[in-house]
Amino acid sequence: MEKWTFDRLTTNEMKDLLTLYISPFKEMAIKANRKEYIKISKTKAINLLLTHLSKEQLNDLLVNLQYISKKNLNDCMYLQYILTGIVFKDLHNIKREA
Repeated sequence: MEKWTFDRLTTNEMKDLLTLYISPFKEMAIKANRKEYIKISKTKAINLLLTHLSKEQLNDLLVNLQYISKKNLNDCMYLQYILTGIVFKDLHNIKREA
């Protein structure tokens, strides 16, 4: 099977590909803790991914999103899983700094 790679892309090119491969959504609810959800837009989700993932992680994400798109599958749960980890890590870091 062919392995796609996006190693040589700039951040703006990666942002454009994320915009292309992530299915449109108005808001996504990300569970921040047991009682609280954070609603984020597609633009905010892309910015979180670009800010918190390494170039290698973004490459893997783009490969997976391309595969999901090619198979006509829904990427919502996959993205929600990744974004939940990012939000949880951010909240944990904020609490630790306080």
